[in-house]
Amino acid sequence: MAMRGVMMLFFQVLILCFQAKAWHAVRRSFELEQTAPQEKIHLITDCMHVTSEEGEFSFVKLPPVRSTSKHGAHWMSPGELSPELTADGGANPASLDPDTEPDPATVCGVYFVADPDQTIEVTMKQVNVECRTGGLMAFVDGWELNGQYFPGEHDHDKPLELRVQEFCAEQTGGPWPAKTGSAASNAWVFRSSQNAALVQYRIPERGSFVLSARFHHNPKPCNIMAEGLAPYYMLRNYGQRRNCTLTALFPAVVSVIALEVGEINESVRYCERVRVDDKLEIGGSVGLDPSYQQTRASTICGRSRGRMDLDQTILCGTTSVRLISSGRYNNQAMVTMRMADESDLRLATVICEM
Repeated sequence: MAMRGVMMLFFQVLILCFQAKAWHAVRRSFELEQTAPQEKIHLITDCMHVTSEEGEFSFVKLPPVRSTSKHGAHWMSPGELSPELTADGGANPASLDPDTEPDPATVCGVYFVADPDQTIEVTMKQVNVECRTGGLMAFVDGWELNGQYFPGEHDHDKPLELRVQEFCAEQTGGPWPAKTGSAASNAWVFRSSQNAALVQYRIPERGSFVLSARFHHNPKPCNIMAEGLAPYYMLRNYGQRRNCTLTALFPAVVSVIALEVGEINESVRYCERVRVDDKLEIGGSVGLDPSYQQTRASTICGRSRGRMDLDQTILCGTTSVRLISSGRYNNQAMVTMRMADESDLRLATVICEM
């Protein structure tokens, strides 16, 4: 009996051990599934794609295909509907107007904007854009619109030739990454200096690319692209000789809450007609760079002794608050910025030609 009891105890221990191992394997598989979610994939369909999301972005352009029918042959892009037919069965000339086709030399872009205290890291995971057919891609440290850049050429630590980096597939010996080797070893990684970055592409015939975007904390933000959601924005030069700009691509109402620019023993005053090296400029312009053709609403300097609430309505395509610093002072300004509405029209400080 004693031997039989020992055998029963032995089998029970074996069963418990097996169950524990099985549960551990199931639990481990569940944990891995929970801690490694799939990366969100975004399909780029617009020529100007603006996003504030992280994740993977992909774009594919296929060449037009030749379609034949009893009415004749014509070219159409993948997914394009057949041309409209006239009453006699022929094609409507208006539907075949070449002017309605997109220009193959058009430059498109993926515009990233993150939180004010973040930078953007872009990893090109796959590039199949051929240089020989006129295709080209570029990473821009900032934004570009109509030949103007944010941050402006005079407000960035890097020269423009280092902020724009062009590339295409032939520079890596073919479609990239190559089939041999890991994707990580062939990937190109770019990082912005502020919360705005741009990936431009020109694909005349056919091509594709896949990129991944990640946002990182920026301990000392200077230039900021306003996304319209922050309760307030801080502009600081951190004691350095640099210009910092807050830019919004919409007509806005700007309110200066607090100011400490230049001599701290002087109260806030208007500095338009006084030659000072440290000041805060508020205004608007048609283009993206406020250093060109900016219409100024006010230029102020000094130190506020409490909450100011200095409101100014800028009815321009671009609204900018620019902190200009000589490096002799630790300048800073707290401002709010909201989109202007109809009730703000009568109180407009600056109006630009739209």
